[in-house]
Amino acid sequence: MNFLARTILTLLLFLPGNLPAQDTNEVLKNLENVLTGRQVTVSNILSDEKYMYLHSQTGFRELIKMYAGKRNIKIVTDTEPGKKIKVVCTFNNNDEKPLTGALVYFYQTSAKGWYSDTAAHISGNEGDHRHARLFGYVVTDDDGRIEITTIQPSGYPNSDLPAHIHISVWKNGNFVRGVPGELLFEDDKRLTAERKQRALREGFIISKNTGTETMPVYNYRITINN
Repeated sequence: MNFLARTILTLLLFLPGNLPAQDTNEVLKNLENVLTGRQVTVSNILSDEKYMYLHSQTGFRELIKMYAGKRNIKIVTDTEPGKKIKVVCTFNNNDEKPLTGALVYFYQTSAKGWYSDTAAHISGNEGDHRHARLFGYVVTDDDGRIEITTIQPSGYPNSDLPAHIHISVWKNGNFVRGVPGELLFEDDKRLTAERKQRALREGFIISKNTGTETMPVYNYRITINN
């Protein structure tokens, strides 16, 4: 098959109407091919509605992890309900040197407070960790920085827990200890004085909006004590 024929076939396979009929393994293989060829980025895929049904699947998530890019990542579609926000994290070692080339995994709830698209929780905390719909992998740049374009998460329904984003970090394949497990928001109505004190005691980080009302920006400075 010549190059032109292969290109046309790839485009046909990626038409939204063809995806449901495709075998998942075939879709993942096609995604890997275009990621390898740098025809698309992880952000392109995570923010594309037609791949949203794959987000909870292990094979898809491993692919996103394998091809994680540096610094910038977008994990929501343009039609995702909720207020769009930018989350900026700067990671430093305790000697104030940037933590460069580290792999950051994060996941969050939707504007409804749900991790799944069908329920608040998928199957307990571990299920949410492994299968949350809104997630991403991104690599810190030379300044130890990442920037996430997402939506404002909401706290769980039937709960008073504040909204948050979960994060984990790896460096050279090794899990980095001492990373705050949650990023919280100063303007969250659920973040009462009592909740705020508890969050700080548990080592979580809280940030104020440094952007605008229509496009909030939350900056988190994270020091790794190692």
